Amino acid sequence: MSTYTKEEKTAYFKSLRQRWQEVKDSLTAGQIDEIQAIIKEHGWNISAYSYAFTRAMMRAKGLDGIPYLDCKTYNGWKDAGFTVKKGERSMIKGITWVGFGSKSEDPETAEKYSDGDGGVFPKEYHLFHRSQVEEII
Repeated sequence: MSTYTKEEKTAYFKSLRQRWQEVKDSLTAGQIDEIQAIIKEHGWNISAYSYAFTRAMMRAKGLDGIPYLDCKTYNGWKDAGFTVKKGERSMIKGITWVGFGSKSEDPETAEKYSDGDGGVFPKEYHLFHRSQVEEII
């Protein structure tokens, strides 16, 4: 297991926040409304920004489809009756936000994941595209 310095962790989380913000800033009100309609139609519990971030990752890799329908976590595909093909590696990353207390309330967590202030930190998770899975028979 790799050990990272505080500076490396800080740079990593700053990079995630910057990538998230770039996607967020690129959306118009109309696009957000469109995304929210898709989310509502499918009954998902995700934000429009999470959807847009994953969609941007898919497009950057030249993958088509609808985020969270055509790309899922390993367990998401398993629950849907599919398995990831042998040798496939995640091509897409999503970001979720995890909350924690202030440094005075929870010093270990704040020290581990941020610059020491309370709040939220971004956490990446790995997704597989539908082209990387096969139905379990």
